[in-house]
Amino acid sequence: MKLHVSDQAVEWFIDEMDLDEGDEVRFFPKYGGTSDFQDGFSVGLEPGKADSVGVETEKKNITFQIDEKDEWFFKEQDLYVGIKDEELTFSNEPIE
Repeated sequence: MKLHVSDQAVEWFIDEMDLDEGDEVRFFPKYGGTSDFQDGFSVGLEPGKADSVGVETEKKNITFQIDEKDEWFFKEQDLYVGIKDEELTFSNEPIE
């Protein structure tokens, strides 16, 4: 599994979450909603570091992570984070 964050999404995180160089963002399963990964769950996010990093990528000196304990949610699929129709979007396929 890999974590892909588009340049546009990184800018969204910096602007909307007021992130600085060296900050971290963690993605996790959130009960309720819908996603490409699991019915009844959506992708949650919060500033902060994973307890035990399972997947990680860095862009523009911001680190994006998924904790090992949350990898089950993604079913070994890649997580793509991007902007579509001016909104932050999560998918198991590239976002165009």
